[in-house]
Amino acid sequence: MTNLKKNAIFVGILLSNIFLIFFVRNALYPIHYAPQGLFFLELMGITIHIPFELLLLIETGNIVLLFLISKKLFPNKFSLIAPMIYAVSPWSIYLVSGESFYIYLSFLIQVYFYGLLLKSEKKFLGLVFITIAAIIGAYTSLFLLILLPSILCLIIFFRIYNFKYLKLSFVILSLSISPLLFLILSNQLSFKNILNKQIQIFSDPGLLNMVNDFQGAAKQENLGKLAKISENKYLFFSEFFLLKMTKQFTPSTYFTSQEKLLNFSFSPPIYLGFLIPFFFGLYKILKSASLQRILFLSSIIVIPSVLAKEAVDLNRLILFAPVVILLISYGFTELIKQKEKKVISMFLIISISLVIFQFLTTVFDIQSREKNRFIKYNMQNYEIGNQ
Repeated sequence: MTNLKKNAIFVGILLSNIFLIFFVRNALYPIHYAPQGLFFLELMGITIHIPFELLLLIETGNIVLLFLISKKLFPNKFSLIAPMIYAVSPWSIYLVSGESFYIYLSFLIQVYFYGLLLKSEKKFLGLVFITIAAIIGAYTSLFLLILLPSILCLIIFFRIYNFKYLKLSFVILSLSISPLLFLILSNQLSFKNILNKQIQIFSDPGLLNMVNDFQGAAKQENLGKLAKISENKYLFFSEFFLLKMTKQFTPSTYFTSQEKLLNFSFSPPIYLGFLIPFFFGLYKILKSASLQRILFLSSIIVIPSVLAKEAVDLNRLILFAPVVILLISYGFTELIKQKEKKVISMFLIISISLVIFQFLTTVFDIQSREKNRFIKYNMQNYEIGNQ
């Protein structure tokens, strides 16, 4: 494939994504998430909402970054697979239409990881991307303030990169974040409010009531002392956290409409047809110790969704979407390499056919039913919760 043809296809992918976003937005408008401001401004009581037009530009940047990351990870002729999957899947299309703040955070995370991938070729440029993404992320999101430095520490711990390579980033990041820490200490009440809004995993009073019910039932059976050990709130909350963590990695979360986009949609985040290459890519990764470490490291990105009130928060989980899509792309790449085998060829045909069928079905469903479905489930309330 010539570079000209490849560039033309990539432009087509970008335009397709923009068209689908306006198609969904036209069908659903004025649905949107409640505005979420930048972290450092919220500490001072200032809320600035990122407008739709800027989010649309950021979404284009997400696709460009996914393309650049794919060029580093896969042979050149397969680098368009990941951006193509991302561009046509409903997940980000719905969230951009709903003006989700996490589209912007996803962009920062991709800049961060692209910087890590530049280590071998352009070391200085890679450090610039890592450092700038980490600093901006820390100032604009409480989650990224914790996640991005933690990822740096884990990268060193797992010996993916040597500390010498990241030392400069650590120093600059530490110095840059110092004023933010001072701002947090100076606005502790605002920080506590932000913390309570962002971390809602145990905010449901029903959880504590459930523990009390278990202990009450145990006392009736003269097992009260045993219940304090086996049914105490700390153990229960730990089990609940692990259950939520497991839920983030369940395939049904990504490939079915079990979890609702914008809290109501029947569209799956990623089309079911991509399930076959997903499992094949996962199988290949689990055979490599080094790739296993990278996959395990990337799993930290699901933490914001785990800390949400819902079992799975697809709005927050969009941060993990590039990992899932790159996994699918890896599976597709390996399948295409073995397409001469009849079984592999059959899997490819089934997968592509399912994607085309589900894409057309989804487009029809959005046009004819999605607006009525939203009104029915949300009683004409056009603002969707907190981010």
